[in-house]
Amino acid sequence: MSLLAVAPEEDIHALARTLHHAGIAAAYTLATTPHTLSSALIDEPWDMVLVRPGLPGLSPTDALHLARAARSDLQCVALLHREETESAMALLKGGMDDVVVADDPILPAHMARLAREAARRREHSRLWRDMRHDVQQWRGMVDNTLLGIFRCQPWGDLVHANAAFAHILGHDDPAALVQQLRTENRSFLDKNRMEHFLSRLSERDCIDDFEADLHKVDGTLTRVMLHARIIRDDNGEALSIEGTMEDIERRKSFEAVIINAKQEWEKTFDSVPDVIIIFSPELRIRRCNKALGRLLGLHPRDLVGRRCEEVLGSGSSPNDACALLRSQESAGFSTGELHLPFLGGDFLVTLSPLQTGQNDEPAGDIVMVAHDISNRKRLESQLRQAQKMEAIGTLAGGIAHDFNNILGVMMGYTEMSLDQADEDSPMHRRLSEVLEAGKRARDIIHQILTMSRQEEPSRQMLSLSSPVRETLRLLRATLPANVDIRVDIEDTAPVLANQSQIQQVVMNLCTNAAHAMRAKGGVLTVALDAVDLSAEEAQQRSLEGPATFARLRVRDTGHGIPSEIRENIFDPFFTTKKPDEGTGMGLALVHGIVTGHGGHVSFTSTAGFGTEFEILLPVVSGHATKAEGDPDNLPKGGGEVLVVDDEASLALVMGEMLESMGYRADIATSPFEALERFSESPSRWAFVVTDQTMPGMTGMELAAHMLGVASSIRVILCTGFSEGLTEEAAHKAGIARLLYKPVLRADMAEAVMGLAVSAGQGESSEAPVTVA
Repeated sequence: MSLLAVAPEEDIHALARTLHHAGIAAAYTLATTPHTLSSALIDEPWDMVLVRPGLPGLSPTDALHLARAARSDLQCVALLHREETESAMALLKGGMDDVVVADDPILPAHMARLAREAARRREHSRLWRDMRHDVQQWRGMVDNTLLGIFRCQPWGDLVHANAAFAHILGHDDPAALVQQLRTENRSFLDKNRMEHFLSRLSERDCIDDFEADLHKVDGTLTRVMLHARIIRDDNGEALSIEGTMEDIERRKSFEAVIINAKQEWEKTFDSVPDVIIIFSPELRIRRCNKALGRLLGLHPRDLVGRRCEEVLGSGSSPNDACALLRSQESAGFSTGELHLPFLGGDFLVTLSPLQTGQNDEPAGDIVMVAHDISNRKRLESQLRQAQKMEAIGTLAGGIAHDFNNILGVMMGYTEMSLDQADEDSPMHRRLSEVLEAGKRARDIIHQILTMSRQEEPSRQMLSLSSPVRETLRLLRATLPANVDIRVDIEDTAPVLANQSQIQQVVMNLCTNAAHAMRAKGGVLTVALDAVDLSAEEAQQRSLEGPATFARLRVRDTGHGIPSEIRENIFDPFFTTKKPDEGTGMGLALVHGIVTGHGGHVSFTSTAGFGTEFEILLPVVSGHATKAEGDPDNLPKGGGEVLVVDDEASLALVMGEMLESMGYRADIATSPFEALERFSESPSRWAFVVTDQTMPGMTGMELAAHMLGVASSIRVILCTGFSEGLTEEAAHKAGIARLLYKPVLRADMAEAVMGLAVSAGQGESSEAPVTVA
């Protein structure tokens, strides 16, 4: 049984002892403040939250609200003593799930029942989530299938239909289609055909392959095939008709062509995904398959008689496809990789003579088979790029440790120099800029390490105005002079985001906008504000609402996006640019980043007037910012601290940080020297600060030796780059605190205060850690 206790420790300890005597194992965690309660609610799935009324700073009502916000199925139980039972009814009316009495003889049985109820609630929540997931999946299949699905009354009036069914009738909205047919008092089939359909259906309750001519909304006819069955109740009465409808107009046209030709040969010829063309000796197309027609947007019969250059394009290279066809020997075969510009890619082309079937003599015609290898070429290029990035990441990870040490010295001394400069002096301003630059360098190193370890980019509370302005400053120098940038940026509530990815979104959108205006110039407008969306508005964008969102808009006055390609602009590798101008990944990355942040991206475009992209990202309220290391607010302590780092300058910086907090720092640049000093007098040291990567012995190994000498010693481990070293692994090895380089004074102060808190909870070392 796992308990999250909002109560004094002595009460919960007594409860756990009572349960233990009854044979019930109970593990508990104390949470006596709103912050610790909120953090603990995230950590693990508790059986219940046990609340003791009267706890200072955290009322039962507040605890109940925090628990419900974290998990709606989590039980909240009030813990009372027998003399307090008159308040039980008020607690239950206030929302508590139950009340237990600490000195009640049936307390163990009561708690066991609550544990079973917790398990039942978790299972109920899981089943409910699974059911909603299944419903969404099936609904998605119905809505997204290309097959028309419908339900109608037993007499033929349409009741429900999916999008594909409406599309077949030439309508965009299924609900509007149903309403229109109901208003016009007619069915989706004409009267005679519907009567025939219902008559055949009533004979067997099921009908397959029923063909009919269907009138679309615009009055045109299309050929459809219906499959349907009658749905009856337990008494055999017809309730409705359910079925599918398929548009077979195109298929019927193809069947007519196949009937007039050699049926089996045509099927084989047109089913090949590769391009097949038969050229006459004059290099005009005699026949081609549908693969070529799809690439050119024409029917194969419309290509018959066209010259080679009209279909494949021509170039000055001797390896041009048409030039190779002219030089093709009458009885020879040849294969090679060619770029066919009119077909939009690279192809593996095989040329061979056409045999007539009479003594295998060539007819003079040439058969060309072209297999599209554009995707393979693209993947090969991506693989080479990935290998380069992997090599860069490995190299970056290797040098990051040394670079972090250098930053640590620079930033550490800069912080301490700031303490000695007047706040209004030019020196204070300059040093502040140096420190901020160091922080930006630290963030860059963290991004490099993230890349080298192939981790997901971290997210943090971020105001969008800062990365947007910074990206625009970088862009101004790269955009054409004829593009005017107009900025309208408001400060918004922060979002949980990765700064580099947000900058990448802004960079890609602005670069695309500038590309659309490169010929005639124009105005690039970037706006940032906050917008409140109602639940309905948010649902239309697949977002949760009602809520407030940070809205980023990027607008250009370029040529706009043609309507025929608007559905494809977020597809990976889809681009209208020339091969050397873009990869087609920009908008795909924008879409992936925005949706990955729980946001939404959309656009509006008018041909000849421009395009506007809108990015919506959910804002986060109630955020807290980390306080800077104000020297007046630093913890003041006492005692001697052993500082270990093979970089003497970095060890000195950390030593001075600790001395500014009132400690006496003893520096060791060798782990062996440090271990010897420590072993001589373990009780001398309040705690130890050590680097992880050192020659001959790592910080983890040094900590293990020290803990073997004195198990109560507190160790703060500093690391810049170490494979597999996580806070969990460090904690299991006995490390009290893990700090990531470069270490600022605020980081060190927070770690020291953490040691003091732990010491106050009964885990003190022989030399106590004191903080004033």
